[in-house]
Amino acid sequence: MQGRIRLLDMLRGGAVIAMVLYHTVYTFGAIFRLSVFTAMYAALKFIAPPIIATTFILISAYASSLSRKNVRRGALIFAVAMGLTVATCRIMPLLGINGAGIRFGILHFLGIAIMLSPVLCKLARRLPPVPGIAVCILLAVGTRNPVKNGFFGLPVTDPIQSVNLLFPLGIYHPPFSSADYYPLLPWLFVFMIGCFIAVMLPKARLPRVCYKKICPPIEWIGRHSLLIYVIHQPVIFCFGELWRLFKTY
Repeated sequence: MQGRIRLLDMLRGGAVIAMVLYHTVYTFGAIFRLSVFTAMYAALKFIAPPIIATTFILISAYASSLSRKNVRRGALIFAVAMGLTVATCRIMPLLGINGAGIRFGILHFLGIAIMLSPVLCKLARRLPPVPGIAVCILLAVGTRNPVKNGFFGLPVTDPIQSVNLLFPLGIYHPPFSSADYYPLLPWLFVFMIGCFIAVMLPKARLPRVCYKKICPPIEWIGRHSLLIYVIHQPVIFCFGELWRLFKTY
């Protein structure tokens, strides 16, 4: 059966909803310091982001295996990400909103990963998928947070760490910060896992239920995930500023 895989839209839409809810908690808890949200943020900050990001990345990798316009699509996403960098690092501080700068967030990562996906998907098709997934898991664990953990336990030397241009690879030196940070290492290995999943479960082998309507409103959200990502944070900030304004009266 051919056609749009609505299950992907459904899963992406669910991830978008989870992202918006988490960013609402983050904004009101970490920035506007509303006590209820501060407690929720403390409980979620180490759990929710990696789960939501992993969902987005795996879906994007699978979808990239089906597309022939990945370079153009990835370039568009990366251009949007750079626009967010300008807005959060340059414009928002002028408005008195600090600490929200995004220098290499999930959109930066996805833009680059999707542009690389023709090579990554081709590599995944030439390798056995189960061992490939196992190796990617090991590589992801071994390259997670290299500034703190090193590469497979080997520390990153100061001369390398001090080159702040390496932050897209996960190597940075204080005072570098990014409110949303998903460097190529280790997340590119997670994207590669999605490419292997696409080899194990090609579109032609998906059951019919994957093509049927499940929940149209959530599917619509999944189809417009980029637009929602761009506008949701300013909307949340507007509500936060309104709350702060009414709080003063």
